[in-house]
Amino acid sequence: MEWFARKLDAFLAAIVIAAAAVAASQSQAFIIQYTQRLGGHLEEARAHLSTVQTGLRYRLMSDTVRGELETDAKHRASELQAAYDSIAKANSFAKPVALIRHADPTMLQGTWRDFVPALPMTSESAVYVIVGMVLGFLLYEIVKVPVVLIARGPSRRKFRRRG
Repeated sequence: MEWFARKLDAFLAAIVIAAAAVAASQSQAFIIQYTQRLGGHLEEARAHLSTVQTGLRYRLMSDTVRGELETDAKHRASELQAAYDSIAKANSFAKPVALIRHADPTMLQGTWRDFVPALPMTSESAVYVIVGMVLGFLLYEIVKVPVVLIARGPSRRKFRRRG
């Protein structure tokens, strides 16, 4: 029975580690797709700013209204540029943190809705997989310890009688 328990433990550990590795690799794919979406929004914001600054329709507006629209367009473009730069220029370990810190909820939902799982074949992807495997192993061991302790029940010490 002990042999079966060891084999089951190894099997469950392998499943958790593999699932964590796959999840980590998909997180990198998600970050790539979010960054692409963010880049598209940034280009759109820059085009809108250019239109507000040079477009005939906006020139016909009063200076106050055009100034407000231009300020809003500049603010949006600079916000998106800052978010894009912080995510795109972050190192492999900082990208998930940068994404969390600078994520736009609407863009995040759109990326999740349109997310296509992928297996990026880069050195960064290998790092994500290895980190996922280590985290999966640690998670498995952390969850396993209380389960094993509960399954064993209270241990009773046997005392020898001195004769």
